[in-house]
Amino acid sequence: MILGIDVGGANTKVASSDGKFVESVYLPLWRRRDELRQTLLKLRAAAEGRLGEKVEAVGVVMTGELCDCFRTKREGVRYIEGVVRSAFPEALFFDKDGCFRNVSTGDELSFASTNWLASAMLVRSMFGETLFVDVGSTTTDIVPVRADTSWKPDLERLRTSELIYSGVLRTSVASILREVRLRGRRYKIAAELFAITADVYLLLGDLRRADYTCECPDGYAYVDDDEAKSETAALRRLARLLCCDLEELSKEEILEIARQVKEAQLNELVENMRRLSRRFRLRTVVSAGVGEFLVADAARRLNLEHTAASEVFGEKVSRVLPAYATARLLENSL
Repeated sequence: MILGIDVGGANTKVASSDGKFVESVYLPLWRRRDELRQTLLKLRAAAEGRLGEKVEAVGVVMTGELCDCFRTKREGVRYIEGVVRSAFPEALFFDKDGCFRNVSTGDELSFASTNWLASAMLVRSMFGETLFVDVGSTTTDIVPVRADTSWKPDLERLRTSELIYSGVLRTSVASILREVRLRGRRYKIAAELFAITADVYLLLGDLRRADYTCECPDGYAYVDDDEAKSETAALRRLARLLCCDLEELSKEEILEIARQVKEAQLNELVENMRRLSRRFRLRTVVSAGVGEFLVADAARRLNLEHTAASEVFGEKVSRVLPAYATARLLENSL
């Protein structure tokens, strides 16, 4: 069995190269990094138990090095590498040149933020030149996949809008909208972490309750997750954006706020997909991630031919595509 591991700041994802084992664990490193080793050991045991095979090889990508529990990304890479090796001594790490190496053989920063490159390389091998869009819980990658596609630092990708720090679960609504239209007027919203995009898409039916895997902003105020992530709780959080509660705003008014948040996030995605598809003369889109539904809407507006990774690999694999791609690339390199 060959595994791919994607150690993110919020989620640790694992997939086998055949797609038969796929798991994602919400593990915010900035708060619970000491749990990473035990989580990886449990994932290894689960993979071997479920598939009835021993792990032969492991490829690793990461973005968790950016967490603020590390003073520098270099420190983060070293920490993650050490913990992964304690659970998977056979692990090899995917670097910015698209090669699997030991971290000790190169500059640590060569291994930082390479998960999107692994996905892009797999997409290129299967679909050729295309626009690859992965909308996750926290970020969105918009990658022009071409023969000359190569790694870029996040700073450069932010400049070119190939990296958008906006996702469909953990993003603060206040970072997407500054005002809403309601009752025929415009209202400024509170620039506070009252609601996140998971609340928006739960209420609009784009995400299921089981998809709400992250913490909600006011989770401490509820008895359990079922209550905290209920429709009523999500409505309450969105109402707070206007310094209101459910006695002041109706359900339909709050749903209208949710629709405006979605439209703003979708418009940003459409604009950046338009710019990059035109610049690189790409007329097709391949999407992945928990936010695939947004890419489908954007592709329709742009009249781009769209293929969803969930239709090719299945929904579970689509949501952990960098981990799966890493496993596939490692398998091909052996």
